[in-house]
Parts: sequence; structure tokens; C-alpha cells
Amino acid sequence: METTNPNTGNLGAMGTPGTMGSSKMNPAQTADRAHSTVDRVAQGAHDTVDRLASKAAPMMDRARTAAADAQDTLYAKYDDFMAMEEEWAESARDQIRAHPLAVVGIALVAGLLIGKLSR
Repeated sequence: METTNPNTGNLGAMGTPGTMGSSKMNPAQTADRAHSTVDRVAQGAHDTVDRLASKAAPMMDRARTAAADAQDTLYAKYDDFMAMEEEWAESARDQIRAHPLAVVGIALVAGLLIGKLSR
């Protein structure tokens, strides 16, 4: 047969009423714990920033290289286009010199057609 103590009841499992919250820290200990926590968080953030920076540097180098390659390609295409334009202009000049009357006739017909369309 089991007996229960009416004075303790369920309070015995939780502790006596006077022991809850009696382990208070003084302000210096609280400040030390807060300082320690802030230091751990700051160190973790510093480590994270260092890790990200070490990964970002190679990416930036690749981006710079890709941008330089794109710029070189763009300048090469521009030079090719300008050379092609000069060739086309020179070809047009040669045709005008070779057939001046045909060019004047074409210009006259084109002007008449544009004049008719604009009315």
C-alpha cells in the first residue's frame, strides 16, 4: 500500500516553492554573459563574411575577365562593320563614277515615287 504526503502533492516534482527562481545572477555576471554572447555572434558574423568574401573574389575575377572579353569582341565587330561600310561606300562611289547617267535616272525615279507616296 502506497501513502502520499498531503503536504507535497505534485509540488515535490517541481521543487519546493521557495527554490524556483532563487538562482539569480548578479549584474556583473549578467553583463559578462551578454558580452560573451555578443562576442560569439560577432565572431560568427566575421567568419561568415570572410567565407563569403573568399568565394566572391574569384567570381569577381571571372566577371572582369568575361567583361574584358566581351569588350574586345565588341570592338572587333565594330572594326569589322566599319571596314565593311567603307568597302560598301567605295563600291557605291565606283558604280556612280562608272554609270553616272543611270544613277541620276534612278535618283529621279526614286524622287518621283517618294513624291507620289507623300501626297
